[in-house]
Amino acid sequence: MLQKQSLRASVLEMEVNDSLTISLEEYGYTTIRSYASELGFATGRVYRTKRNRAERTQTITRIA
Repeated sequence: MLQKQSLRASVLEMEVNDSLTISLEEYGYTTIRSYASELGFATGRVYRTKRNRAERTQTITRIA
């Protein structure tokens, strides 16, 4: 049986210019931004987050 990959693992696997869109029902807005910020700091990577209010999603993009 396959299990859903964690948000942390998904973000860490991202290559430069990859994006990951997450529903706000799965994770809170602050959780998504915090993961991007904290993992970026710990790994020396740079992530950008963007909200889509109409679809209630948050997109993380690795930019460096």
